[in-house]
This record gives sequence, structure tokens and C-alpha cells, in this order.
Amino acid sequence: MHAILAGIPQSLRPAVLIASTCALLLLATALLLPRAPPAAPAAALTTVTDADAVRLDASVTRRNGNEVLWQLPPPSSPLRAALFAAPGCTIRATDFFDASPGCPRCTGLPEERRFTRAALSRGYAVLAVSSRAKCWSLDDAGGGEDGSELAAVQSIIKWWTTEKYPQLAGLPLFGIGASSGGYFLSALAARVKFSSVTVMIAEGMYGTMAEIPTGYPPALFVHMPKDTERARLVAESMDKLREKHVDVREIQCDDFAVSAEFLAERVPGLTWAFANALVDMLRRKGFVDEKGMLKKDGRRTPWKEAAEEAKVLPERFGLERHVTEELNVAYAYHEFTSLKNTEVFQWFESHMNH
Repeated sequence: MHAILAGIPQSLRPAVLIASTCALLLLATALLLPRAPPAAPAAALTTVTDADAVRLDASVTRRNGNEVLWQLPPPSSPLRAALFAAPGCTIRATDFFDASPGCPRCTGLPEERRFTRAALSRGYAVLAVSSRAKCWSLDDAGGGEDGSELAAVQSIIKWWTTEKYPQLAGLPLFGIGASSGGYFLSALAARVKFSSVTVMIAEGMYGTMAEIPTGYPPALFVHMPKDTERARLVAESMDKLREKHVDVREIQCDDFAVSAEFLAERVPGLTWAFANALVDMLRRKGFVDEKGMLKKDGRRTPWKEAAEEAKVLPERFGLERHVTEELNVAYAYHEFTSLKNTEVFQWFESHMNH
């Protein structure tokens, strides 16, 4: 400091010292101020995209003991690829599509429907299959009179891409599976020729595979590192795949503060008034911390009961699963998410010719 002041006229030194001191105080104050909570990712908030123009209207059938739903992209989108989706436990293929004349039982969960609409808007034909039971069976030898579930879905994919829609036969085939569906997809990819797969919130079956077959498809892992044990297992699966010269990559999804804007824009049919009341109730009940971060995931947060008690829940409210899913996404521990749609589709499209 003495060296710096030496070059400044004596009359100006007090002013320089005062200005320097003020600057240091401002810097210290800025560093000590509490940081704002992580905001919802930009992809979480509504922007007008081609996907918004896509109307979901699935066709439905049953084959080999499994419920099968599908939809082809609109005529305005050139057919580019076929996509198979394996839901997680308790999630059904009907959750990937909105209720429509073709599927009045469809429920359109927020994340699944966003993923489906994005896929269709990019020219992907989408095939979603429900597991026979609550979760997928990975027994390659069992399955009763319909055979194993792996063999059944392999047959369904072949039927859909060759007999039902022969125009799909020469196109890339992609796969995505979440949780139980991720384990199932990782095993299915050893017998179905996918161009690439996305394993979500699961490490896959790679640790128990006797051998990863030659030609196994490139694999993208989308997971939530708050689940530290699964993050460790994902890293092990990636190492094992790399040893077999399989192209692998991971995408991590972090938690963020819950906001009324996030809920109202993600859940179709949810009003701003209720979203505001719900977020306010989460604060008053202590379900979120001072930064708006959930203390537990949506499944373990009795938000509906609290909303009923606070008399903010609308009559005949039918969006409990939808709200819970979005709370799970914000908590970022174990949930299907469409927040990384852009990265997932970029991954698929970088392996169009695999």
C-alpha cells in the first residue's frame, strides 16, 4: 500500500484510502450475503417449441401379456427414428400420453408427456410398453405361457417396426428406460439392436451381466447425484462398458428450489392460484427450507393432506401424481425427468448411424 500511495499526490491520499476501504467493505459484504437458492433450470419453464403443437393421441393394444401404446409423428415431421420407452415401477405406458379418443385412460404425467411430445416433434415414432407387474421382470427364462418379459418385448418391438409399420424397419431404433425400466432396457439391449440407449436413474444390469456382448449400443446415463450410492454404481457401470469399448456418457441432474411458476407451467391444468397457495403452504409447514429447497421428496412429503387441512386443495383434485412427480424432479433424487430432453435427443442423434 505504501508503494501505491507513493505515486499519489499527498492531497489526494485520504480520498484514495477512503475509496479503497469502501470497495473492500462492499466486496466483503457481497461475499457474506446468503446465496440465492438454485433456480429451476431454464428448460423447466415454458417456452414455445415445436413440441407444444404436438397433440398426443396414442393407439393401444395388448401383446404377449403387455399393454402397448404408440404414436407416429405428425405428417409435418419427417419420420427419422423409432423410440422404445420402458417406464419405471408403478408408471405405465399410459402415463406417456394425454387422455384422447385413442386412449381415454391415458393420464399424461408431466415429465413423460413432455418427453413424448418432444420425441414426436423431432420425427420419432414412440412405442411405450407397460410391465406386466408393478415392476419389470428380468428373468430371461420365466414369464409363464407368454414367455419371459424380455422375449415378449423383443417380439413387440420387432412386430411394431416390421409388421405394423414396415417404414420403421430401416430407421435408427433408440431406447429409454427409467428406474426398473432402466434395468430392463440395459438387459434388453443385449438382444435388441438399438442404435443407442438412455438409462435413467438406474445403473443398469451391467454389474451382473456375465459378459457385455460385442456391438452393445452406446449408453447414456441420466441420474441424480444426490443419490450417492446410485451415482457410485453408475460410475462402475460406465467403467465396465468402457472396458468393452462401448461409447458412454453421463448427465447429472441437480436439485432446485420449488416455485409456483415451476409447478404451474409444468403441470397441465394446475392453476397459478393453487400453485401459489401450495408453495406458500410448503413454506408454512416447514416442508421446504429457507431457500425453498424440499427437505424430503414428493413421495415422503404429505403435501396433499396439508393442502386439504389448509383448505387450499380444489374440489375433485385429480393431479396428485402430477404434482408429486414435479416435487420429485425438484428434489432430484429418483424421478423420470424431461429437463434434459435436449441433451438426450442430441445423444440419440449423434448415433443415428450406429
